[in-house]
Amino acid sequence: MADNETSPKYDVAVVEAVTLEVVAELHPEHLSTSGLLLKIVSDPDDTQEIETGVHAIHNLREFGLFADRDDEIVEPTPAALRACVLLS
Repeated sequence: MADNETSPKYDVAVVEAVTLEVVAELHPEHLSTSGLLLKIVSDPDDTQEIETGVHAIHNLREFGLFADRDDEIVEPTPAALRACVLLS
């Protein structure tokens, strides 16, 4: 891998896509942020990978694909679920 290439596990867009797919597959079960991170992160000791996962979850909330809740539960919005169906 060239120096200027980012590993997929550190690429926020790639991690957002994987995260959305995992959350949609688990629906109607909803995990906490930490529980979801355990599903999407390959090395829980890799701080950069964890930070990338947290950033991806934050972005998906900000873009309206995850519900904006007061707790740590990650819940897909109806629009996110429909998009996943249409794109699969």
